Amino acid sequence: MYAKCDMKAGTNLVIAKPIVICWDVEEEEEEDSEDDEEEGEEEEGGMVDSNDSGGDASVDSYTNKKQKALSEKAKSEEEATGTKRNGILILRTLEKINQSPTLWTNTLSKMYPRDIDTALSLPPWFCSDASIGMEIEMQMNKLSTLSLFPSAENEEVCKDIMMRLPLIIRYNVLSVETCSELFVYPDVSKGGMAGLAGTGLYGPEVSYFNHSCKPNVSRYCIGDVMFFVTNRDVAKGEELCFSYIEHEFLCENSKKRSALLDMDFELEDDDDAADGRPNKKQKVAKMPSKERGGTIHYPLIDTEMQSELMATPPMERLDLINELLDQKGVDPVQDYRCDKYQLHILMAITLDGLGKSREALPEWEMAIDFAVNTFPPLDETTVALLVQAALCALKDDRVKAKHHAGEALKMHNSLFGGGKERLLKRYEKELACPMRPIPKATIMRSIQELFG
Repeated sequence: MYAKCDMKAGTNLVIAKPIVICWDVEEEEEEDSEDDEEEGEEEEGGMVDSNDSGGDASVDSYTNKKQKALSEKAKSEEEATGTKRNGILILRTLEKINQSPTLWTNTLSKMYPRDIDTALSLPPWFCSDASIGMEIEMQMNKLSTLSLFPSAENEEVCKDIMMRLPLIIRYNVLSVETCSELFVYPDVSKGGMAGLAGTGLYGPEVSYFNHSCKPNVSRYCIGDVMFFVTNRDVAKGEELCFSYIEHEFLCENSKKRSALLDMDFELEDDDDAADGRPNKKQKVAKMPSKERGGTIHYPLIDTEMQSELMATPPMERLDLINELLDQKGVDPVQDYRCDKYQLHILMAITLDGLGKSREALPEWEMAIDFAVNTFPPLDETTVALLVQAALCALKDDRVKAKHHAGEALKMHNSLFGGGKERLLKRYEKELACPMRPIPKATIMRSIQELFG
């Protein structure tokens, strides 16, 4: 997809609703039900883990648990190319095709892979969940008996659907999150929007965007509605691309980005390129990881590790974070630069929570530095970091506080419009969240001083 005219940063390009969607909460409820059944079976059998040594909160214990989880992840990836989530989306799409066959002919058939030859060049898809996999096979076999398409074409079209639909789902679905950059996001009880997270399949108008490691387009959601917005000025004729991976990973080398992309596409490594051209997704099949050999390394400080660290007492948490910061940067093959970025954020949150704003501010500013130097010029996560830095600085350095608040407002307005009114509306719960030991009245006065 290419720009037909010069466009300013913050230009809305596409606003789309999903064809099908699966919310996280749907899978979580099912997993909770399965866990309850397993716990009941274990209690009946009197099973006890003799290796449970209690609350070992050392860095080594965190790292070992993480490596074990990654090993299990790698093993499961070798055994299946399709997730349970994608399987659910395939079944929902088949149901919609049954109701309206033109969904396939007018919409889905135009999406990548766009023909059977291309589909055959990609690794075959099969579901990691056996029961869903069997249901997909049954519905696919039933498809040709329904005579949904003209009789002369019915068999061929159904064969096309069987071959391509699972791959269309795999290569075109997008994560859906509302205000995921906010620090209150995970905590629904405090106004976070984690309940509005899922995976959706959007139409061809979205699938025409290529991936770039230097994206000029960003996306955000309100519920299941997805917006695609330019994050910098774009010249006529320039290709419009967004990143298929989180912006914090864009600074990593091509091998790590390709592993995180997990789409059987190779990324060219243009780290040393002088012309600054976008680093594109190359639509060529590559062999599954078990056949390529070698170990795939993933970030250490992921969502699970962050949750575990934040669950430890604050002083103990500071020691753990410092130890992890000291360990990072040793092995350029395994280590992710974004791990340090995440640790600085966790350090800032912890220090702020202890009332140590003077020590917390440099941590916020190191995270902002990382974001400004590696994220796109306009980025919603950078806005969230600037807002927190402004609130942190207000006690000891009002000049810095006003500067960070001004930068946050300017960037937010370029991305979302609406001036300070929209920022305060979107950040209402974030700004009211008691991340610091400060009276609520003082927080409200601070917000008025910074953004009012």
